[in-house]
Amino acid sequence: MGFKEVVNVVKNEASDAVEITKLRTKISKEKSSIKDNFAKIGELVYNQQKDAPGDDEIGSMIKEVRASKEKIDSLNADIQKVKMED
Repeated sequence: MGFKEVVNVVKNEASDAVEITKLRTKISKEKSSIKDNFAKIGELVYNQQKDAPGDDEIGSMIKEVRASKEKIDSLNADIQKVKMED
């Protein structure tokens, strides 16, 4: 294999690596889009069912979210108390 052939092979491999990187970046963007849409779907379902969650798996998760929100509210109230003490 001559020098030109070696250069061409290296150039092709570098070009392939760049193309693969571009494709992986596109895949990553699509995965991020899927994740964002799942989050939006979850928020929509939560908002639709938050006032009357069922006894199914979704209802259980809604109750967990509600409990977490209540804890956050309580912790924020604690922060305000600490600030007022100063």
